[in-house]
Amino acid sequence: MAHHDLIIHPLVLRRVHVARMQDITPRMRRVTLTGTQLGAFTQDGMNFPAFVSPGFDDHVKLIFAADGDIASALPVQLAHGIEWGPSESRQGRDYTPRRFDPVTQELDLDFVLHGDGPAASWARDAHVGDELWFAGPKSSTVVPADVDWVLLAGDETAIPAIMRFLDERPANAPARVIITISEESAQHALQLRDEDRVEWVVAEPTDERALADAIARLAALPGTPYVWAAAESRALLQVRRIARTLGAPKSHTNITGYWHQRVGHDETTSQPLVPVLPEQPVMWFAVRAALQLGILDALAAEPLLPAALADRLRIPSTAALAPLLTLLAQGGVLTSLDDGRYTLDRLGEELSEDEHGQERFTGFAADQVLTLAALPDAIAEGGSAWQRSRGVSLRTAVETEPEYFAELLEQAGSLPHVLTGLIHHPIWTGAATIVITGPGAVHIGSVLSGATEADFTIHESTGPLEALRAEAGERDWRFSSQLPPDQDLAVTALAFGHRSDTEVIALLRALAVVAPRALLIERFTPDGLSEAADASHALVDFAAIGAPTRTPGATLRLAAAAGWVVGARQKLGWGIESVELSRAAQRS
Repeated sequence: MAHHDLIIHPLVLRRVHVARMQDITPRMRRVTLTGTQLGAFTQDGMNFPAFVSPGFDDHVKLIFAADGDIASALPVQLAHGIEWGPSESRQGRDYTPRRFDPVTQELDLDFVLHGDGPAASWARDAHVGDELWFAGPKSSTVVPADVDWVLLAGDETAIPAIMRFLDERPANAPARVIITISEESAQHALQLRDEDRVEWVVAEPTDERALADAIARLAALPGTPYVWAAAESRALLQVRRIARTLGAPKSHTNITGYWHQRVGHDETTSQPLVPVLPEQPVMWFAVRAALQLGILDALAAEPLLPAALADRLRIPSTAALAPLLTLLAQGGVLTSLDDGRYTLDRLGEELSEDEHGQERFTGFAADQVLTLAALPDAIAEGGSAWQRSRGVSLRTAVETEPEYFAELLEQAGSLPHVLTGLIHHPIWTGAATIVITGPGAVHIGSVLSGATEADFTIHESTGPLEALRAEAGERDWRFSSQLPPDQDLAVTALAFGHRSDTEVIALLRALAVVAPRALLIERFTPDGLSEAADASHALVDFAAIGAPTRTPGATLRLAAAAGWVVGARQKLGWGIESVELSRAAQRS
């Protein structure tokens, strides 16, 4: 995955109103928003900072309600974050701030007036004085300093970010700009320098090749480029491959699908869907096999005959590949050409460029799904399906399989967005020595580093500890696979989700030996915008650790069972809370 330097912002829900509107092209409307909540403001006794947007491709999430009940769609504002509850009518859309003036408290958003989505429809019908709610931005991407030239590419939805880059120039380097538009009238006047070049490509919005073909014709400049692209997700598949040929490392590549073309969507009937039993998961296993064997990577490079594919993959029998290739072709993952060669079809192309999508079939999540085969015995006799199928607990597997802990580290990557107010927590007072454990330990260390004089230690078992040390980079921190004695405070950072109840209690008891106080920073409820709120994820979690998705009460009972007294709780956002613990008095 690409790693970028980020500026983290407090997540604040803001209410604004339409000040004016301007059609800057026949297809794009600029809506200027204003309101006191664009400045610093106080709400329900909580103080919130003024709106900021330092990054050219920042995005704010506009919030709409399909049924018009906006109150039920809004998140709950916390002191240092927001909490998304469940909502069947919520419609959220991300937009780039085109301009923000902190003096006049005006924010410009540009809307492409195509389609019938909630944001475009709102912008078409907007009137002066209309209300709009939004949250964000949650972070800003820092453009690397070592950039020799810049490629900015996208469709009409990317124009606001591209124009803002050219206005603000976060990288002082020549720019090559390629934009696909549906008609000539959609062109904008851009702030170009003498060394810049721009190409406007007229193409249908459904043309998935136009952007990539234009980039392929580009004469690359010498040196290291920064490649930024945003468009319909399918149109970016080839763009990602071309970016690699331009010599842009992952840290200098930022390619984002801004929207998704609906394929085969039928709105001709209003009849409710009839539930049906699921099919056998044969195709899931076929895709998993294709990824594990390297079939998609091989065919992404060039179409191949089955015999050549078998030879490329060192598979001794072409006949062994035949049923797999046939099923993948029937499922739209591969396609068979007239000359007998196989190549990637639509789904195969998407999957070959989607690392997160691949994890559904071959990663940590896929391995958790495989353990569902042992679910009946786990339910009937107790324990976890993972333990029954693997012979070890999920926690033990995480300690010994680097890729598993790497997945937990990636999941913890959202933690900084809810930690913006953590340094003000009173529990740090008087804590001179602190031990931190869990996949989010480095993020907690980053909050404490430079903001407190405390001496802290990152603790984990040997394998995960090395991953945390690598994530910390060159930071001069202390790391230990043994719990250090005589600590003032112990902190857990998303340490519970991959542990059984028994393992959580064991961890908390071990922490009670070395520290009289603890601070839990754990996910207590699924976030309303997260897939983790889905029932299928809850079942997979149960199979993994042998316990239903823990309620706040269940988690606190584990703390009490480990000998802690539960103190103050504080919601941080996205279902994550902090809980103060103090060691129970020892009985004589």
